[in-house]
Amino acid sequence: MSGTGVRQHEIMESQPSYSKYRWVMLVLSALTSLVPTIIFVGPTVFIPMMMEDLNITTAEAGIIVTIVLLGAGLTGTLGGPLMSKFGIKHTRTIALVFYTIGGLVPLFTSSFTVLLLSRILIGVGMGIAAGTSVGVTMDWYPPKERPLINSLNSILSLAGSFLALVLAIPVYNAMGGSWKMTLELFGIVMLITTILWIIFAKNNVQTVSADPAGIEADLSVTRPVAKESVLRQVLRRKEVILLIVAYLSFMLASQSLQTFLPTYYQTDLMMSAAKSGTITSLISLASVVAGVLVGILMAASGRRKIFMWPLLVLLLIGCVGSVTLPDGWMLYGSVILIGLALNGWLPAMFTSVMELEGMTPEKAGAAQGVILSVGMFGGAVSTLVIGIIAEYTGLRNALLYFSFLAVFAIIATLIFPETGPKANRNRATM
Repeated sequence: MSGTGVRQHEIMESQPSYSKYRWVMLVLSALTSLVPTIIFVGPTVFIPMMMEDLNITTAEAGIIVTIVLLGAGLTGTLGGPLMSKFGIKHTRTIALVFYTIGGLVPLFTSSFTVLLLSRILIGVGMGIAAGTSVGVTMDWYPPKERPLINSLNSILSLAGSFLALVLAIPVYNAMGGSWKMTLELFGIVMLITTILWIIFAKNNVQTVSADPAGIEADLSVTRPVAKESVLRQVLRRKEVILLIVAYLSFMLASQSLQTFLPTYYQTDLMMSAAKSGTITSLISLASVVAGVLVGILMAASGRRKIFMWPLLVLLLIGCVGSVTLPDGWMLYGSVILIGLALNGWLPAMFTSVMELEGMTPEKAGAAQGVILSVGMFGGAVSTLVIGIIAEYTGLRNALLYFSFLAVFAIIATLIFPETGPKANRNRATM
């Protein structure tokens, strides 16, 4: 009898929620991370063509990119409440529908205003989707797999950007030199992705939480806070506020450089457009390497914090070096440091959100949503402010000032507590 009881206990411990269907969800999550990024980045390649066809200025063309981040920043807090009301699957479906509509619009209009409205829809989709990746990961995968899944999600977003930039011109040529048809093809791929998600995605309804802290917290706090919105619950947590500060500072420093580094290298260092593009592409390459390494090392070490503030220190060094050093190997090294930090610390941040005491998939999604929305809004604003400041101080100094905002991200993640298994083990032995 006692042996049977032990066996039943082991089954109850291992069985909940983590079924093999999670590998189907992995494919669906990969598609819904990869394709929306293509929809977001795709038009940037065609800005010169858009300027000519739509008779718009360079500043107006820049809004095509910026307005997506603004839309995402303004709607990023919606994901958490929607998940608590409709579930993770339906919330992500809503986000994907916005992406799809926005992606299909360009073919049917020659109006710059309508095109901007379609980009706002994409931003709304981005904002609502912001917290769902953490929700899906926490809902479907055991704690040991989550660092790797978070790394994969980050890498796929970068891969989407890379594919958009690599495929855009070949597809444009194949479509007879029509940027509208090219973007429409991307929109059709987005439509197919959305349909696949609607048909095959599921909420993991069997999950109760495999994390002892989660179960304990749910039993103790569910009733008293039943009437309090999930967003308010997460915003009352010091750890979430620290990550908001960290991600906002990170975006203010990094987004401005990603946007203006090619321009700075061409205007101040007199590089060719091809060379400036090649150098800044090192950021994406280094980001992919960092994402893979951090995912593996986090899973092996059981630590999170060590992959946050040290990489943000590298970001600060890289940002400052990339706008102060002359053309040469040290400049290239600085750009690579930006890339290592850019994607290196994010899987650790996302995993830490899941591991905070009392977190459910909905709460973690709400936390991630508000963190990302504030950061994306700040990133969008930074690109506008940089342009204004640069008129008075020069582009180099403007970028340098924003680089030092990374200091706040370093401080916030230094204060942030360790959440990984090693930290829990240390507490248990004290």
